[in-house]
Amino acid sequence: MFWINSTSAGTEFFLIVKDVLNDTLLKELEDHVETYNLLAPAKFISDVEDGDQNPIVRVTEVAWIDTRTNSNLYGTLTAAVNKANHEYFNFNLTTIETLQYSVYPPGGHYKCHTDAALKGQGGDSRKLSFSIGLNNEDEYEGGELEIWTGGDNKIFKLRKFEMVLFPSWIPHRVHPIKTGTRKSLVGWVHGPDFI
Repeated sequence: MFWINSTSAGTEFFLIVKDVLNDTLLKELEDHVETYNLLAPAKFISDVEDGDQNPIVRVTEVAWIDTRTNSNLYGTLTAAVNKANHEYFNFNLTTIETLQYSVYPPGGHYKCHTDAALKGQGGDSRKLSFSIGLNNEDEYEGGELEIWTGGDNKIFKLRKFEMVLFPSWIPHRVHPIKTGTRKSLVGWVHGPDFI
């Protein structure tokens, strides 16, 4: 299969934006997660009954981040996503889905998957995915984000506050954590179906 990148103004399937967050927003986020004891084992879409927590597929703890109590975070990310989309992807986007705070312990990983399977309440689609590093890359070994590009896959070790954006239909995975803990913030941006 050959992939044609005709929907993007850029020459790659992804965009990296540095310093999208700061220590104040991170502290507010982590305080929120801790105060409300939000971390729980991650689930994923599965056709198998009770198959949504298979450790072969994914080992992560996640917390869903409420828009009402984290408006500064959502405002900052909305501005960053809008700017990146305007300058690079040029997708018709409407809303950011509830953000997911993720903690990958030693052995944590997420096998190859896409994010495009879910439809929004209005029938719209996930069109743009992003992942933001929340801790220094030297705090853990492994945990690289790998994005399939149709050629040489791109492998990133997310730096603190660095955001990688890519179309939601692109396969990607998180490599197993060897030592330490990887923290990230993941989001999906919806818009009308492509036609």
